[in-house]
Amino acid sequence: MKTRAVALAALLATVGRPSWWVIALAGFLVRGGVLLFVLATVSLPSPLVVSNIVAPLIVPLALGHLDGPTLSLIALAVGTVAIWLFGGSWLAASTEVALIRDAHQAMADEGLAARPLVPPRRWLSLRVATAHLLAHLPTVAILAVGAVRIVSVAYVELTNPFEVTTPLVLRVIVGAARPIAAILAVWLFDEILGGLAARRIVIDGASVVGGLRGAVGAMIRRPFATLVPAVATALLLAIDLAALLGAVAFTVAQAGARLDDAAIDPPILLLSLLALGASWIGALALTGLVDAWRSAAMTFEVGRSRFEAAAATDPAPDLGGTVGVSPDRRPGDWSTGGRGGSL
Repeated sequence: MKTRAVALAALLATVGRPSWWVIALAGFLVRGGVLLFVLATVSLPSPLVVSNIVAPLIVPLALGHLDGPTLSLIALAVGTVAIWLFGGSWLAASTEVALIRDAHQAMADEGLAARPLVPPRRWLSLRVATAHLLAHLPTVAILAVGAVRIVSVAYVELTNPFEVTTPLVLRVIVGAARPIAAILAVWLFDEILGGLAARRIVIDGASVVGGLRGAVGAMIRRPFATLVPAVATALLLAIDLAALLGAVAFTVAQAGARLDDAAIDPPILLLSLLALGASWIGALALTGLVDAWRSAAMTFEVGRSRFEAAAATDPAPDLGGTVGVSPDRRPGDWSTGGRGGSL
């Protein structure tokens, strides 16, 4: 079966299992997706407000003075980020493990051959989270390098902007387009690498290092089949988020305008609130659907490649499940491998 057929089978399996949407959405939000939805519903402060908030923290550091309150605030911020990074990664890995196991089991329902899962090992979610964190080490490196350029552009736009009609965020993105593009490209590559490693850990019972090594090998040996489903579904998720969050931001603005209007029209206000609720529900549901499809497509592709690799050494591998069938293609063929159907 070709990659396109595997992706289509994963989509059909995902559409028919709404529980996957909820699990995928939970993992997406825990890993930082909730920030995107928050940004779509709040108004960003002006550069002046940002400078007034940040200046009391930056000025003492620039002058080499670090007082107790500033040190406590920095420690609190670092601790919060660490808890979110490791705790959120662990929770997201738990949802990913559940999706991988369910998707691998669903392969048989969609007519895809797959070998049985290995018995689950201890600390499975922790090993998956560790694989993701190790896979993103290049992201941290490129982020540290690119942040220098991004901060310098932001500083110029805050202190001596060439023009002020364009929003500050867009001006920073345009001015630091290259480092931002490099960060996004490396992040996407590392995200795919971590996802492939997670599937080898869950499906094959590999270690963290073994899962990463197998993921790198698969990306080298089968770049098209390995990267295309993951990249295509990731791009679709990005487009989906941009459109849906834009709709959420629009409905939030409309509902806020109706609430601020002195002459409130109850029917119009009700319609605005209903549109706001519908946009939120639709955005969350579609995000969960696309993210679950992305996870299932990667799992189906890894399961297929795993089965084909086993079939290359064993002409009639055990397909697992409750029914085993003969590998011969046509009725009446001789069972060359000495195996027939079994129940």
